[in-house]
Amino acid sequence: MTKTLWHPAFYGAMQLELSEYRDVLEFKDEYQLTKGPLRVDTFIIKKCKNTVINKNIAQIFRHYNIFEYKSPSDTLNIGDYYKILAHKLYYVYRKKIDIDDMSVTMVTSQHPYNLLEYLSERYKIISNQHGIYVIEHDLGPIQIIVSSELPEDENIWLTHLDKKLTDVQVHRLLTEITKHGKDIALDVYLDTVTGANIATFQEVIMGKNFDQCLKELGYVDKWLAEGEVKGRTEGRTEGRTEGEVIGRTEGEVIGEIKGKAEMIIRILSRRLESPSKQLQKKINSIRNITKLDELADFALACVSLDEFSTALK
Repeated sequence: MTKTLWHPAFYGAMQLELSEYRDVLEFKDEYQLTKGPLRVDTFIIKKCKNTVINKNIAQIFRHYNIFEYKSPSDTLNIGDYYKILAHKLYYVYRKKIDIDDMSVTMVTSQHPYNLLEYLSERYKIISNQHGIYVIEHDLGPIQIIVSSELPEDENIWLTHLDKKLTDVQVHRLLTEITKHGKDIALDVYLDTVTGANIATFQEVIMGKNFDQCLKELGYVDKWLAEGEVKGRTEGRTEGRTEGEVIGRTEGEVIGEIKGKAEMIIRILSRRLESPSKQLQKKINSIRNITKLDELADFALACVSLDEFSTALK
C-alpha cells in the first residue's frame, strides 16, 4: 500500500487555515534548526511582530512559532512534548531571542489523554475553545491542538486532514474547494486527503463516474503530466540510443509509451495500492498506445488490482 505523506498536507492545511494572513506570515516547511537532522515540522514567522492573528488556532502566536504534527495514525506523547520544547530552547539560545517571543504548538487528531494528564499534574491547562489546550508554562506559550475536536466551521482544513472522512465531510470539503482558485497549498492538501479517502470520495460524487470526478479535480491531468515527465525522460534516453538506428521520431514514441505506462502505475498506486513488480513489468511491456489509453481508463474504474490484472490477459 502506498504510504500517505501527511506532513506536506499539514503544511498546506496551515496555509489554508491562515490564508487571510498569508501576507503577514512567513511559512517554512520542515525547518532546519541546525545543519544536521534537527528540524521542526512547520515554522511560521510573523513578518510584523505586533500583528494580531484573529484565528482560534493562532491565539498564542508570537513572532516565532514552531509546530510538531502527528499524523492520524500517531499519538502525541510525552517524548514528543519534550522534544519540541528542546527544539524551542535550542532556537532561543541560538538566535538570542526572548523565550516568550516563541510559541509552541503540537497538533494531533487523537486526543492525547496520557500527555494531558501528565501535564495537568504539573501545570494549569486552559481550554476555552474546543480542541485547543493552552498550557501555562514558564517556558512561554504552549498549546496542544486536537484537530478532531476543532469546530469544522472554523477549521475545515485541519478537521478534514484525516483518513476516515465521512460522506458528509467529503461533501463539505468538495463544496469548500469550489470557493478557492488555483493554490499549490490546496493541491498538496487534496492530493493527500483524496488519496487517503478515495472510496468515500467515489461514493459521494453522485451522477458522475470516478474518472470524470478525478478529471474535474485535476488529478488525471496531474498524474498524466507526472507520468509523462518521468516516462519521457527515460524514453528520450532510450530513444536517443535506439534513435541512432531507427530514427528520432520512433525514439519519441518510446518516450510517450513509457509516460503512459508510468501514468497507469501512478493511478493504480493512488486509487488502490502499489502494483507488484510483476504487474508493473507487464504494464511496461505494452507497446500499443491505444491499448495503454484503454488501460488508463480502466485503471480509473476498476475496484481491485486483481480486476486490472485480468484485463491485461
